[in-house]
Amino acid sequence: MNTKFKAALKMNALTPDGKVNKAQAVVASIQAATTYFPANGLPIPLASITASINNLHNAIYSASNGVAGGVSNMHDKEKILLSQCNLLRAYVEMVAHASLDPKTVIEAAGMQAVISAGYSAVTELTITALGNGAMQVSVPRNTGEAAFIYQYSTDGGTTWLELNYSKLATITLNNQTPATVLHFRYAPISKTKGAFSQIKSGIVL
Repeated sequence: MNTKFKAALKMNALTPDGKVNKAQAVVASIQAATTYFPANGLPIPLASITASINNLHNAIYSASNGVAGGVSNMHDKEKILLSQCNLLRAYVEMVAHASLDPKTVIEAAGMQAVISAGYSAVTELTITALGNGAMQVSVPRNTGEAAFIYQYSTDGGTTWLELNYSKLATITLNNQTPATVLHFRYAPISKTKGAFSQIKSGIVL
């Protein structure tokens, strides 16, 4: 069984200043690792994250100087930066899972490679971002499997929507919003419904 790694930012417990420093380190790491993360493949331009870093830095300064509404504004800027960094984390994880050495890829992005505790060697599915809001899902067909139930989630796996019930081993989900992170799983149907597969995520392009 191959070890499954997740990318961890560990930003939630940091102070606003700590979040600024961490985000700066991640941006610098990704800029230096163009072999893994070419600029034209990123789900969000690093310049946008840098702008959010600067906005939070300025908001921290205003809040520390007692500017009216400064603390509230600082927390708003903090949420925006966290959201952008989490999108980047999901992309790094996707690139890592498609590589032969996911731990190295994750660490090259300035993130921590954490072993996923819930991983088991269930039959895998393949997620491919086709562009123009389309996501392709492919699964291997084992002996006796006549059809598949495909599901996807837009909230990290909290709730699941049925994508398709199909005899096809490759299907496509269309009309999705670019930069959205989607999670997928499937269950094979033979004489009875099998267990759901491991979950895989992908970023809509």
